[in-house]
Amino acid sequence: MEISGSTLDRLALLGDERAEAVVETLVEQGQLEEVNRVLRQWHSADQNIPAGLPEYLRDFIEEARQAPEWAEQERLARVREFFEDDGIHIGAVLALGSMAMAYAVPLGAKMMSLTHRLRYPERRMANTAQFVFDLMQPDPFGPSSKFVVSAVKVRLIHATVRHHLRATNSWDEARDGVPASQEHLLIVLLALSVQVLDFLERLKVRVTAQEAEDYMHTWRVAGSYLGIDPAAVPPTVGEARQLFATALARSAGPSPEGAELTKHLLDLYKGIIPGRAFNGIVPAVLRRLIGKDIANWLDVPHSPLWQAVVRGYVAVLGTMESLEDRSRLAQRILDRLGQLQYAVELRILTRGKSTPLELPTRLAGYNDDIALPTPRSAAAVEHAGDEDIVPTVAVDKAK
Repeated sequence: MEISGSTLDRLALLGDERAEAVVETLVEQGQLEEVNRVLRQWHSADQNIPAGLPEYLRDFIEEARQAPEWAEQERLARVREFFEDDGIHIGAVLALGSMAMAYAVPLGAKMMSLTHRLRYPERRMANTAQFVFDLMQPDPFGPSSKFVVSAVKVRLIHATVRHHLRATNSWDEARDGVPASQEHLLIVLLALSVQVLDFLERLKVRVTAQEAEDYMHTWRVAGSYLGIDPAAVPPTVGEARQLFATALARSAGPSPEGAELTKHLLDLYKGIIPGRAFNGIVPAVLRRLIGKDIANWLDVPHSPLWQAVVRGYVAVLGTMESLEDRSRLAQRILDRLGQLQYAVELRILTRGKSTPLELPTRLAGYNDDIALPTPRSAAAVEHAGDEDIVPTVAVDKAK
């Protein structure tokens, strides 16, 4: 596929016309709150769509929950073993590094501030964590899937956000493109997919080429349920890395909203980890994952001591990975530890509660200017991954 800024320019002007048409009718008929009430009863893909929804919405849901014809079942089956073997690490970097990378895109962070989410950050993080962890369950696209249900609801939420931003004149579409555009959704999907593979490499977790490609394919399938055009999602890991680097070079940078969201994320972990003495461990892990430049954009605290501890942990982790490859007993023990940590990660981010996904009925009401990223130089940005990220937006050429 073509990897270029022009591809992303086109995607920045696209939303999701099918879902947006459904939401427009719901708003016109004043049915958002009633739809939220009914959809709370829908939890798994094999459930009948709850009675009480308008027929046009039922038709949309029925269509949206169908698996894409191009999904390769053999690859989706293989990725389950990857989740079982490395779920401990995948869950950790998804819940921490990938979420922070999404906050490093100022327009995305600003959009979250316009939809209540800075006022209720824990709820948003809980929803995101539950969403990605549902994808790691056995048969995530099968009959009992919770992921498919969540993905269809998220697609409708994005369409509702676009409606509210437009209706309240809270978004300059001529300048900044469509809110929650195909470009922005693609950046988030790449942060959850190919960037996770780069994070694992930074932790010295061994991922085979086949595991990486199967994982990428799984997220490509997931993206189709979210309303992302499959043609826009790179089919290979190599192309995904190139496109993600191109997207970050165009769109990433510091912003007050990104820093605040990151602070809330770190505070969630701080509230769970016992003892103030350990407060520096999670920021140190995050800096290891996303790199010092992006960490500085997000105001992630810097601690040489804890970063040295993390370097030591990564070295031990590399040894454990090697041992796991050679010993079945070690593999069983580490898999069990992985399951326990997976449960802990999910509990941290959800506070042990299930938070329903709901269509927002209104915005927080902010209407300030949306600041674009302004990197101070054209030097490459340190990050996880081999492709260079050289900022191209509002660069100070004099430096």
